[in-house]
Amino acid sequence: MTMAHIFRRGICSRAHRRALALGVALAMGFTLAAPSQADSAETPPEPSPPKPHAEHPGYSSLPGNYLAGRFAYRQRDVSSASQYYQLVLSEDSENRALVQRTLVLTVQDARIADSVRLATQLVALDPKSKIGHLVLIVNAVAEGRLDQAFERISNIERNGIYELMAPIMEGWVQLGRGDYDAAMAAIEPLSTKQAFEMYHAYHGALMASMSERSDVAVKNFDVALTAVPGGTLRVVMTYGAYLRSLGRTTEATALFENYRENNPDSPWLDSIQETFSSTDAPEEIVATAREGLAEALFGAASALPNENAGDTGLIYANLALHLRPEFPVAQLLVGEVLDVLERYADAIESYRAIPKASPYSWSARLRAASGLAAIERIDESVAILAEMVKERQQRSDAAIALADVLRRNDRYDESVLYYDVAIDRTGAFEARHWSLFYSRGVMLERTKQWPRAEADFLHALELQPDQPLVLNYLGYSWVEQGTNLERAMDLIERAVALRPMDGYIVDSLGWAFYRLGKFETAVKHLERAVELRADDPIITDHLGDIYWKVGRQTEARFQWERSLVLGAEEEAAILIRQKLKDGMPDELEATQ
Repeated sequence: MTMAHIFRRGICSRAHRRALALGVALAMGFTLAAPSQADSAETPPEPSPPKPHAEHPGYSSLPGNYLAGRFAYRQRDVSSASQYYQLVLSEDSENRALVQRTLVLTVQDARIADSVRLATQLVALDPKSKIGHLVLIVNAVAEGRLDQAFERISNIERNGIYELMAPIMEGWVQLGRGDYDAAMAAIEPLSTKQAFEMYHAYHGALMASMSERSDVAVKNFDVALTAVPGGTLRVVMTYGAYLRSLGRTTEATALFENYRENNPDSPWLDSIQETFSSTDAPEEIVATAREGLAEALFGAASALPNENAGDTGLIYANLALHLRPEFPVAQLLVGEVLDVLERYADAIESYRAIPKASPYSWSARLRAASGLAAIERIDESVAILAEMVKERQQRSDAAIALADVLRRNDRYDESVLYYDVAIDRTGAFEARHWSLFYSRGVMLERTKQWPRAEADFLHALELQPDQPLVLNYLGYSWVEQGTNLERAMDLIERAVALRPMDGYIVDSLGWAFYRLGKFETAVKHLERAVELRADDPIITDHLGDIYWKVGRQTEARFQWERSLVLGAEEEAAILIRQKLKDGMPDELEATQ
């Protein structure tokens, strides 16, 4: 086994991007049960984005356009899919299911004018269509037609997510009509359900603050703050902005400090600090009913932070932006949902739309750089991150992101330099910082700087003694070097005990026994590793080697041939072909 293989196992870049892509929703802390099956059915699986229709001439028949739309849909090309479907609808305008699908796609593509037209068409075909009424309600509010919006809200069945959304929409529309009491009465039913308690208090606070009822606003903000232990970022920022508008800066600062204490790992702490320290007017306060409804839609979007509900989340977020175009946190959420859906180019555009003056700009730039790397625009990603590293020399996140991009693109020497920067800027190390030392250690090992690498792995274990990736990497490295063998095996065995279903780590244990000459024991572990990771060519190759060593030559050749079929890398493939031809001589064994 090569150390490069262990390295590739240790860090999953896609999983890392996915974790980053849920940042806004998780940080906002809004929670809501997933939509009912009926709600989800309004949202087909996600295609991707736009090209002018002129570049996609329609086929000459209705079936042709439909198939073209299906193909674009499967290729994640949302814009083209919706355009092809609209061509079909021009000939088959009574097809309710197709109207609905096309409507969903246009909202996901933020083409609201088309969405309004299709929503009108859909409601005519299906007067109870939730998504149809939702689009028309939002557009009516955007255009100031509050009476029409109010009338439409009564047509929505209050189940699924609309059990929450309909009362809130009604409340904001009533407030926009100038009736504060009716607004508070509209959301009152939410107070009787624990799952909706925070939403009731939060929107009640916003409505009261807009109506200059500060006592009611503060009381409700306090309830919203305690509904989720430690508070949520969105409530903290909005409540803090409101307290500052009242001149209660000390209380706002205390609010922030309490959040910091309860959420020490939040990637948003610096942004929050900047917001609370700014002398500019707080952007978080809701000033109109239109903005209030946008806030409600944003809350719904952030409550659906997973791949299955991501499509639906994108609908709510885009509708929020229709009501409030200058809404950076919603723009950031749109980008992150698009990231989750692997629509990286669209996500990048959403991130870039966030003004640099916004407290969310820094996170948006980090995510844009990550997206550029995901679509192989490495030089652009590196340029953005390098600028950010220079721009704020007290922060480590840009340096970490840059080191990671360089690492994933085999630029190991450069990666080490930026891990150095990140570690120098981190200050006091906590358990969560183990990955910094692990990542730098891997890079140092890859650049043949073993003494420094070993020190980093040991430091990572001091911070996180039971981290299986570190235990595995360090233990195997020692086995390869023939040093600290007793401790090395202990580390690898601990890693296996912590992750018994991880075929890669089980393979490390088997291969370590092989290297130590304990062949029968090695067979047992390598067979288990292949069971766990039957698709891995290196593990399969290892099993072939140990079979040969214990005299099971036919089985060895079978495993080597499987390794080639599974796509062994060229360097390994050359050795495998040699073994298939001549067997595994002693000198070849020594190079493994």
